[in-house]
Amino acid sequence: MGMQFIPSLLIPEVFHPFKREKGFTADVIERLSEEDFYKSVELGDGFDRVERKRILDLTEKNNVVVTQWLTFLIEENNLDVSSLDSKLRSETVKRIKDSLYASAEIGAQNIALVTGDDPGAELWKDGIEGLYESLCEIAEAAKSYNINLLIEPLDRFAHKKRIIGTTDETVALLSRVQEKHDNIGIAFDTAHASLNGENVFDALEKGKSLIHQIHFSNAVIDSNSNLYGDYHMEIGSPGFLTTEKISALLRKSEELKLQEEGLRVAVEVRGKGDKESCYQNERQLRTILKDALRFVTN
Repeated sequence: MGMQFIPSLLIPEVFHPFKREKGFTADVIERLSEEDFYKSVELGDGFDRVERKRILDLTEKNNVVVTQWLTFLIEENNLDVSSLDSKLRSETVKRIKDSLYASAEIGAQNIALVTGDDPGAELWKDGIEGLYESLCEIAEAAKSYNINLLIEPLDRFAHKKRIIGTTDETVALLSRVQEKHDNIGIAFDTAHASLNGENVFDALEKGKSLIHQIHFSNAVIDSNSNLYGDYHMEIGSPGFLTTEKISALLRKSEELKLQEEGLRVAVEVRGKGDKESCYQNERQLRTILKDALRFVTN
């Protein structure tokens, strides 16, 4: 038996315009549980108690892994886990720690974060030290809820210009955190790795001991194009990512034995328009993921 892939649905992206609508996330989980395809869901935050309970009941009943992204919590409150301003950094860590009880109430087994901006070459090392301290503190608090802490490295140079970064940088940092806290990992994103000028296959190999899940996200990597950057665009041309390439990356993951107990994999394309368009987006992504997985298992 080869390694197990766990199909995952990234709800706040696929249903992007409705990510804050009350009750909607639970509705999506309920509606799609009948398909019995996704065994993992990735959600935002800010759910009221009623919706948290619904999410917990639905995901427990259908045996679905829950990952909670705290990206919106961070961005909407101008928080920054890697800020050079230690006051802002400790405020950020406190807010994230305070939100863990709500993560536990939706049955989250993972929380995922993005880091702050690249402070520039002179200050980069200082920023990394602050980030290291933040991650250790958050990982320790998450441990008491049996929650893993995942970091999504963003692009350093192209678009988002965050402090972290390339797979090498991310592995160097997280390996240090791992010496103290084993509940740390990488939420790997193919678009960011490509925009960092990495070969995605090599990046998987470099990150293999730490990668917990993969977002198959497309991007145009020609810096002369006006589409250059991280726009969560549709799979296929003019971006670098096709269904065949997703398959090849899945095969590579299998070869590397990433996450023996199951690797969560999602296709990330941002939904637009009305709810029906977003559900249509989900159906397209499901087809792409099914096709890509079929090529691997054959």
